[in-house]
Amino acid sequence: EAGVGADLESAGALLSLMWSGYGGVSFHTNGTMSISPQLPVGVHTLVLRRLQFLSNRLILRVDAKGWTLELAPFSPPEAQDLVVVSMAGASALRAGPVSVPTGHAALVQPQHTVWGLVV
Repeated sequence: EAGVGADLESAGALLSLMWSGYGGVSFHTNGTMSISPQLPVGVHTLVLRRLQFLSNRLILRVDAKGWTLELAPFSPPEAQDLVVVSMAGASALRAGPVSVPTGHAALVQPQHTVWGLVV
């Protein structure tokens, strides 16, 4: 029974990390996800392979140069299209991986089209 308490503490710690933005990823109640990763001292790369957002399966890769977000090969084709909005502009995630330099954040949100423009 001592193992049950440890399991509950581990689960609580994991939920806390996810809620407070593990790996620089935070989910917001307005239907967006923000990404602003920073590698801890002594860590050279971080890969989150099973992020899920609005039915999309995502892969986030972080290294010293910056970070890249891409759709995983097993992401369902019927999932809502996403756009990554950063200082460089807006990039549709379905068009290919989106890379952002170190120290820059971005917002991931559903892709909307207004008068033929992606917003």
